[in-house]
Amino acid sequence: MVDPRVGEMILFDYIRPPLTAGEYRMRVGTEVAIDGTGQPLPGQDFFFDVEGPRFALAPNEVAGVFPPRNGHGPFDSALPHVALGRRTLPWERPLGDAYTAGADETPFPFLALVMFEQSECTIKRNLALTDIVPHDVFVRLGQPSGIRCDAVEADQQFLKEILPMPEELQLLTHVRQVNVDDRELAAGDSDGYFAVVMSNRVPRSGADYVCCLVSVEERTDLLPVTDYADTGSDIFQNAEIADISETVALSKSSLGTSVIASEADKFAKFPAKDLVAGNTFTAGGNVSTNFSTNTNFSTNTNFNATATTANVNVGVTIDAVLHPKAQLVLLHSWTFTCEGDGTFRQLMQGLDVGMIGDVEPATKLEVTDTGHIKIDVTDRLGAPEQSWYRGPLVAQPLTRDALGPYHSSDQARRVVAETGAENISYAAAFEVGRLLAAADARLAQELMRWRRGSFRSSARQSAINLLQLTMRLNLIENPLDPVALRYSVDVLEKVTKGIAPPTDPFGVEALLASPLLQPERVAKAFALKTVDDAVRLLGADVALIQSVLVDGGRAVPTTNLDQVLSDQVGMAALAELRQRAFANLQEPGGVQ
Repeated sequence: MVDPRVGEMILFDYIRPPLTAGEYRMRVGTEVAIDGTGQPLPGQDFFFDVEGPRFALAPNEVAGVFPPRNGHGPFDSALPHVALGRRTLPWERPLGDAYTAGADETPFPFLALVMFEQSECTIKRNLALTDIVPHDVFVRLGQPSGIRCDAVEADQQFLKEILPMPEELQLLTHVRQVNVDDRELAAGDSDGYFAVVMSNRVPRSGADYVCCLVSVEERTDLLPVTDYADTGSDIFQNAEIADISETVALSKSSLGTSVIASEADKFAKFPAKDLVAGNTFTAGGNVSTNFSTNTNFSTNTNFNATATTANVNVGVTIDAVLHPKAQLVLLHSWTFTCEGDGTFRQLMQGLDVGMIGDVEPATKLEVTDTGHIKIDVTDRLGAPEQSWYRGPLVAQPLTRDALGPYHSSDQARRVVAETGAENISYAAAFEVGRLLAAADARLAQELMRWRRGSFRSSARQSAINLLQLTMRLNLIENPLDPVALRYSVDVLEKVTKGIAPPTDPFGVEALLASPLLQPERVAKAFALKTVDDAVRLLGADVALIQSVLVDGGRAVPTTNLDQVLSDQVGMAALAELRQRAFANLQEPGGVQ
């Protein structure tokens, strides 16, 4: 496949990983046939795990988000989305046993991007997994032990309304391939592939939002199966009811009891229309209904139903019903604010171009032919003064300032000779660029790394200069040379300079010079007949320490191994000497 060019993009519905996360067994065997009869050899099993993010996501897995993190702008016409650096991440785990792949073999992702208004959810940190998911979901997840992760909590019914259906998850997740040289789309050392997860909600202007990348693995208890929502009223049987107007005012004291989520799920409910079945309503009159005796409702209250020609008073009012909460495993989140008048294109189309050239007299804005205007500024001493300023949009061509680069904005300040006033255009541009660079987190990290490296290089060079001055050591020119090793060698060379190398490094000659190893003194001390006896007593044979002579004492010159082997007389003499050495070892008085 041809890689996309710069500025182009290739979209994929999905990229399925070779193996999904889980435990696997690999069996290796050998099929052998002898004379047509199968004789398989015993096989061997190997076990391995394929792991991937499940309950937590490393920050480096997120390549980018939109709207920008903590951003402010008119995002009401865009779908929030998150780009993941690993192309197969959304499909590395199945959504559930019943949702492994669709009819067209498209896999279901286990990730979803949910957008909340900040008042609609609560983010909780470091919770036990058993406190986040229901027990049956925990069992389907394999009951992993010791898992703690973050969670997002919201109203259960609200989650069921805004979460995408499994089929929608397939459409909201895709893979993009871009050119690695495209700096606008590539991230770090990426291979150009990004998995993108999109939200199914569009933000509205004037609200603060929280985008949450959640795991919906085995959460079929919350994922809707149809896009039809019953908006009719429901009457909850045996529900806890409080005579209050605001749901947020529900508390233990007002209800008289507390109902947890698992208990709230057990409340039976039936449509309100079933309660009044069989009753006849008279226009303008009041009717009474026969409710079941096992239904507990408050009395002396009114339920107003507006019809076309009549008002019917049923005599029952439900002011507030406690809705249980639900939680989802949270992998990543960010916030943004949707506000502003329009996009950059809309703002540019509505720009008053009078500031670029001629202006209307009503504006009373004096603009020079070079695009400069007078503005009031305050200098460093607090004194007011007037300066010239122009922006980057100028109707006439101008020459660039060739005096840069600058180290501070003050270096870019100029005094106009014709007017005597100061021109702060380049100084303002320098300060704006510095602030934009300081707001880039990656640039701040690189600058800090460069600063630490410069400090280390400076300290290293100071130590080298000090050692060279005080110890007169050789100068290290290569910055990659190890200072300690190089100077240790120099010190050893200076210490050992002028000292002759030892002729007997192992002390063998000094040991042989000992009086106890002199054959003459040993023969005299032990009253031996000859010195040869003393030599044998010290463990040697006289014949073994003397030269081997053949042919009546004539030495046969040999220059290579072939001449030695061809000298039969010499080889016989060596063989005889070898036998004498063995015999000396075996004799009682010989060497042992």
